[in-house]
Amino acid sequence: MIRDSYWLDMPYTPSGPLSGELDVDVVVIGGGVTGVTGALFLAEGGARVAVLERREVASGATGRNGGFMLAGTHEYYVEAVEELTDLYGADGRRMAGEAWRIALENHDLMAGLMEKYKIQCDYYRHGSYVMAMKRPDRGSHADPLERIVRSYNLLQEDGFDVEYLDEDRLYGIKRSPQLAGALWNKFDGELHPVKYVRGLASAASGLGVLFFENTPVTSIARRGADGNGRGDAGGRGDAGGRGVSSVSRAGSGVSSPGGLVVQTPGGRIRTQHVLLGMNAYTPQLDARYERRIIPQRGQVFTTEPVSERLFNGVFYANDGWEFWRQLHDGPGEGGRLLFGGGRNHHIRAERGFHFLRRRGRQIRTYRGYKERPTRAVQRSNDRSFNSTFPHLAALGRSHRWGGVMGFSYDSSPFVGETETPGVHIVAGFTGRGNAYATVAARMVSDRLLGRPSAVEDQFETVKKVFDPLRGGIDAENRRR
Repeated sequence: MIRDSYWLDMPYTPSGPLSGELDVDVVVIGGGVTGVTGALFLAEGGARVAVLERREVASGATGRNGGFMLAGTHEYYVEAVEELTDLYGADGRRMAGEAWRIALENHDLMAGLMEKYKIQCDYYRHGSYVMAMKRPDRGSHADPLERIVRSYNLLQEDGFDVEYLDEDRLYGIKRSPQLAGALWNKFDGELHPVKYVRGLASAASGLGVLFFENTPVTSIARRGADGNGRGDAGGRGDAGGRGVSSVSRAGSGVSSPGGLVVQTPGGRIRTQHVLLGMNAYTPQLDARYERRIIPQRGQVFTTEPVSERLFNGVFYANDGWEFWRQLHDGPGEGGRLLFGGGRNHHIRAERGFHFLRRRGRQIRTYRGYKERPTRAVQRSNDRSFNSTFPHLAALGRSHRWGGVMGFSYDSSPFVGETETPGVHIVAGFTGRGNAYATVAARMVSDRLLGRPSAVEDQFETVKKVFDPLRGGIDAENRRR
């Protein structure tokens, strides 16, 4: 058994680290789906772009998720409607519908890139199933079927292609005695996330994007008159994971974008703009997002392959605490089963960091930033899998891994320019990076290229809900 991501278990030769000095239009920090997609869009528009990744392309959360392409936020649709109505009044339901339609636009953008650049990444669009379990797990809604039925009715009224499946029909399709009903979202899909992002990186390289892997960022500074970086950022280590750097606003003369210096151990890059595509790791580079983006670790395993095609599509159960799918890696029409979750049984251990008060002092305690799987969560996942699929309980496990997600304090991503002029952010996807990262990267790239954004023109929600400056140090994280 391999204690690392199944997706990353493939041959790969990384590019070399940055050495020396360089001038570009945009520096992208982070080689995951956000950063690589943003770099590709910018290069398509003629910008000179460099991507800095502290490890290897797609080695972070991009290469450690379930490979789901889901529309909408992590909540039931009815809950999204209720929450946005509380925040925005009568516009709430329309904005919830927009959140789902933005994700569908995101899906279409991804599929278009696959076609345009001939990326083979095991992409299928069989839909997703939001499951109601007969015995809801810890932290789940007491009556998930009620949430599902209400969501189904609202989604149908709002024009989405969905179907409700009762227990009898569901058992014949999904082969589990624990399922009481489901909402089938016919528009969702699945992919091999590492093949996809590395395919994008290859396409971006062909357009002139420079990739520097194994290159942590130590600081971002405002450029002085002599061309040197000075005054803005105090490098405090590896900004990609083990240490922190800071991005802060300098004194005078920094109100307009441009004139930034990105420093790494082996060199530096002078640039007009920086795009932070680090998601959960953003607070390690910009401390102002510590309360806005909370890292949460998720854990997954895959079984040994089976030769039978057991089911198609992707599955969410227990309010999203559990999820599964069957891969398409053979033999024959079959493939491995991927199963994840268990975080609801180990909340404190899986949170990236949280704040404690000791003797009147606030102390930040780090947990869950490490990507290695833990015995406790994996045991919880094994129990859940064996209960859901008792006839498959004897299957061996081939890979076990963990990945760190960035949960925003209000479940919506941050997209746009930060408090530091010239530094832009796309982060805080709350477990739905494959739903919003591509459309968000399109938005930011359009702005940086100085052209109208079709996404912003089409969807009012992205202007209000995705505001990169909302929250701040007093943001109250009310997400699980």
